[in-house]
Amino acid sequence: MKKICIGILLVVTWVSTATARDFMVEFVRENYKESRVDYSDLPQIYHSIQVKTHAGPKLLVLTGDNVNYRKWLRYYISGDRHFIARVPDDENDKFVGARIFDIDVTRIHPFEPEVRDMEKKGAEKGMAVLKDKHILVVDDNLKRSRLISQVIRKLGFRPTVMRNSAQAFDTFRVQPEKFQMIIANHAVAGQGQESFVDRVVRIDHQIPILFETGYRNPLGMKQALERFSGNNSVRVTPMALKDLQNTIQSLINDKA
Repeated sequence: MKKICIGILLVVTWVSTATARDFMVEFVRENYKESRVDYSDLPQIYHSIQVKTHAGPKLLVLTGDNVNYRKWLRYYISGDRHFIARVPDDENDKFVGARIFDIDVTRIHPFEPEVRDMEKKGAEKGMAVLKDKHILVVDDNLKRSRLISQVIRKLGFRPTVMRNSAQAFDTFRVQPEKFQMIIANHAVAGQGQESFVDRVVRIDHQIPILFETGYRNPLGMKQALERFSGNNSVRVTPMALKDLQNTIQSLINDKA
């Protein structure tokens, strides 16, 4: 009887140390900073993401030295708002109760099965596949941005939707090489959309930009046409949804 109890105890102990719980989280905002370290070629990295969870909002501080995975993850989370945080069983209560939680960067996983399969092939390969497959959408109209996102996904791209032009610029500024193009609505809050386009073009003057002025804004249409007349990569339209699929393909093909 004594031997049986010991055997059961060993099994239970092994299971508890080898398992982890998956928490579904929703991405809100990323904070990434690099600073120089004296006497070292490697930068000091502070990397955190604000997320929504069933236990309330949290700040996940991403630790660990896997640089390639960190780069790949940054490409992923900016294009997909939902992912999984894999928390060891012995830290479940701490995760639920904490507002700030340190977690190894490799414990953040995509939710979509096909992306998780890609992840297994290696962070660098995964990053290469996702790179240049995103389209930045700047629109605070939920219904319209969902329709635009559906068209983008149908074409094989990944939409990154921002409701505020200032946040959209921060996202683009950090990783400009990731985006194939930008679709911007003129009425979005934050800095003026014309100013947003000007700042984006200073970083990448060749990125295609579809600038929607709205049908009931003839003055805005005229001003935008005049303002961007010297930039062939900016296309001004009264409505982005009209013939959107062909427009996206046309703009991206022109860039290529």
